[in-house]
Amino acid sequence: MFSRNIGLITEEDQRNLHATHVLIAGSGGMGGVCAEVLVRMGTGELTLIDHDRYEETNFNRQIHSNKNTIGKFKVEVLKEEFLKINPNLKIRVFTEKVTLENINELLEGVNYVVNGMDEMYNSLILERTARRKDITIVDAWLTPYASVFVMTPDSPHWEDFLDLPTKGIPLEELTPEICNEAVDIEVDYTFSHFSPYEIIDRKLVKDIVYKREKRPSFAPVVWLSGVLMANEVFKLACNKSHTDYRGIFFDQYEMQLTQGAINKIKKAA
Repeated sequence: MFSRNIGLITEEDQRNLHATHVLIAGSGGMGGVCAEVLVRMGTGELTLIDHDRYEETNFNRQIHSNKNTIGKFKVEVLKEEFLKINPNLKIRVFTEKVTLENINELLEGVNYVVNGMDEMYNSLILERTARRKDITIVDAWLTPYASVFVMTPDSPHWEDFLDLPTKGIPLEELTPEICNEAVDIEVDYTFSHFSPYEIIDRKLVKDIVYKREKRPSFAPVVWLSGVLMANEVFKLACNKSHTDYRGIFFDQYEMQLTQGAINKIKKAA
């Protein structure tokens, strides 16, 4: 069923994908698209976790959200749809949040982690534990542009290279206020690329960071980021060159691509 891949990828690449197990945490917008692309590539095993159910506000960007799936757990819908594509797919689903209690079970046998979650605290549980287990992380961050980041076991984590206030604080001691401050710094970094404030209001961004407003999402940004994340997993699984912890940003308006630069946050500040 994946024979049309061959020619653009090798048979060895296809075998590598088949042997790959990916955990996707947050299976709504970007995570759901990433999962779909991985399935259609021929990835052999997925673990999906998301505590949310589909609702009408998901229709603008979340794959398989429609009138028939309202009220259903996202991961259960995705599992059903993915098995229609590949009945041989190995897939586990969890209808809960990433927690200190379930993280080791989630990461069992996993080769790569994709973080599609919005919450800083849950992301830190996922990514700190993955790094302790030497598992590479693929991520995408809040921005009006598509983006993707790859953090290998030997590269800095974003807590390190952005010097986030969460760094060094045990997970049990993190507060919502510290996590929001960390998100604010992360947003300053991502928004220092291209011209995001020509697209989104600066005050709205702050209100989103500090949870006074809900985050808007737009299908081209979400889908492009999801595809970019899946593509980085493919490159990792097949030992090809990939992006790094600084990230890649794609301006879909001007059709420009740029690599993230750490000194950008200093300029933005």
